[in-house]
Amino acid sequence: MSSQSTEPGAGMSRAERTQVASAAEVREHVSRLDAALGFMATMLPPAQPRPAAPFAGEPLLVKDLDLRLAGAPLWRGNHVLREHAVVSRRDDALGRLLRELGFDIVGRTKSAEFGLAVTTEPLAYGPVHNPWDHDRSAGGSSGGSACAVAARAVRVAHGTDLGGSLRIPAAHCGVFALKPGLARPATTPTFAAWNRHGFMTSRVDDLRRMLSVLGGDKASGVGHAGTAGSTRRVRVGVLASAVSSAVGVDDGAVEAVERIADKLSDQGHQVLRAHPWALEEFDQFTMKTTPMLAGWLAKEVADASEDLGRPLTETDMEPGTAQMLAMAALAPPGAGEETATWLCRLVADLTAWWDRFDILLSPTVPLQAPPLGWMSDPDTAMRRTFGMMQYTAMFNASGHPAINVPCVGRGVLPYGVQLVGAHGSEADLLDLAEQLTSGEAPTPPGSFGIRPPRTRPLPETDLTSPESTL
Repeated sequence: MSSQSTEPGAGMSRAERTQVASAAEVREHVSRLDAALGFMATMLPPAQPRPAAPFAGEPLLVKDLDLRLAGAPLWRGNHVLREHAVVSRRDDALGRLLRELGFDIVGRTKSAEFGLAVTTEPLAYGPVHNPWDHDRSAGGSSGGSACAVAARAVRVAHGTDLGGSLRIPAAHCGVFALKPGLARPATTPTFAAWNRHGFMTSRVDDLRRMLSVLGGDKASGVGHAGTAGSTRRVRVGVLASAVSSAVGVDDGAVEAVERIADKLSDQGHQVLRAHPWALEEFDQFTMKTTPMLAGWLAKEVADASEDLGRPLTETDMEPGTAQMLAMAALAPPGAGEETATWLCRLVADLTAWWDRFDILLSPTVPLQAPPLGWMSDPDTAMRRTFGMMQYTAMFNASGHPAINVPCVGRGVLPYGVQLVGAHGSEADLLDLAEQLTSGEAPTPPGSFGIRPPRTRPLPETDLTSPESTL
């Protein structure tokens, strides 16, 4: 393990110790931790305060991908976009909502280039270091946000999830992350529909309130966030074996699932060894959807090229990105229609399982955080990427909500277990996460007793209710 120390308490101000901080003190706190861990892509200046807004002044970090803020950088983990200091010309729906709610958007966190990797080591601005062991990956592609929350730089950070990009780094860094689901089963097999905005937090109650923010984004398809305190008994299926030939599941991940299964049983829930058999088709799923991923990437690159003012070329990208982009032209005629039919059947099979069960419990990832560079070999990177997504990616296709629950594992590094619920069950997942933990994520060595600065408590307002201020 690295001898580096995050030292988040060094030189703390009185405001930080009391969790009441100015915008400048928040940025100083974030910058100090970033110097050790490298999770920031860029800092942003404070916006004009909105004192009457529900989240007025609440610090928030946002991922450097898929969220537009007018006048703010959007580099997507790409070195050319960064070198040309590309900025967004407009807010998108979520960016506008976050501003209206009064968040102090402190900066943008690092992303894998175009979100394609399950580690965050972009050539554009260097790797993110795991706060539990600085020589290991923070996961990806939202690794910057996961690292920042785990290190207690902020309480809340934004991320996106196309196949596990919220949940995988949350598992590696030991924080909570919810991939919101669709209000109803997915019927259109498009990557645009599978890519979900979400948040990572160190506390379940913060994640519950942030789900209300997504509920306020009418385009999100997210339902009501619900309230804490549910005591409903649920029927849980447990999956603790690998469903991909690419990466096996290690003993520590299995043990984490077994511990959580025992806790659920002790709490009176019905726990059975069962999972959707459709998950066993994961390797076929990756083969069929890779051309779709390449097509989605082509649109993302075109969008970035428009921001840049010229086409991005192969030499403007990392080799893995260029390789994936080239696959967009390789799909045989008629393959898209055949894949769509196959995916519709797969989603139907997955969804039918929830007629008999309420929750699926599995590892979030099959391995603890790997060493930095583990994904760098082009001969193994794609296979390892898909293997790390074996428990997460299919639920982007099906639209089921899923949450990572952090667990202290063997040795120093945390593990993550995943709870997947029926459509519309986000509140149940949050309640279970709170039942299974103290409601707060474990703290990395060197961060004990340190909390991120904030300006005031997060509001209790349910932004999806008729009384919402929006």
